[in-house]
Amino acid sequence: MTIIGSGTSVPLDGRGAPGYLVRVSGEAIAFDLGPGTVHRWSAAGVSCLDVGEVYVTHLHPDHIADLVTFLFALRNPYFKRTKPLRIIGPVGLMDHYRGLMNQYGYWVEEEGYELSLTENSGMVSKRDGYTVTSRLVRHTSTSLGYRVETPDGRVFAYSGDTDTCEAIIELGRRAQVMVLECSVPDERRIEGHLTPALAGEIAAECGVEKLVLTHFYPLFQGIDIVERVRKVYGGEVILAEDLMRIEV
Repeated sequence: MTIIGSGTSVPLDGRGAPGYLVRVSGEAIAFDLGPGTVHRWSAAGVSCLDVGEVYVTHLHPDHIADLVTFLFALRNPYFKRTKPLRIIGPVGLMDHYRGLMNQYGYWVEEEGYELSLTENSGMVSKRDGYTVTSRLVRHTSTSLGYRVETPDGRVFAYSGDTDTCEAIIELGRRAQVMVLECSVPDERRIEGHLTPALAGEIAAECGVEKLVLTHFYPLFQGIDIVERVRKVYGGEVILAEDLMRIEV
């Protein structure tokens, strides 16, 4: 998997908006499309033609704003996309897409390929060589977290934005890599988001091999995040950086 953006909606040098790429069974799948992520795919060696599925966690702009960029890019004759594109996300995704169509019309309409959009409140999607599970997590009323699992038991889990909840424990259970948001320091905790200590507690309960922390607000400058996580979690801790690659 590749970290496309490890930041938030707040502009911060070196940290783009949320976006992640996972390669599994020959497929490139994207999680979240924060502003600027589609342009950064190329820096990760992935083009708009490679991505076959997009999984959106929720409809806040820092997680979905580049959907319009992606669809607009595919109108360019240079790409000539033919393989289907699946976009999976929370309830409200269809209304979001209709809004884009009302605003941009022709410029975001599919051409030469099949576009499918699926809303869900928790589902299991079986693909050729992997399974994607989604569950409602504690952020907005429709926010989703995801788990990707291969037949040989390799697991990647991604929280999106969330607070502590049973669903994120279910998604992360025995994952080789779990990507958890870590928005603010423990002393600045806000509802709907995780802190270093909370993320560490989740990883410990799940039995995660590698904990990847991401979605950092500027409040963390000067704070030792890893030291705080180490008090509750003994596995490997990785602080996400843009374009970092991690083996699952």
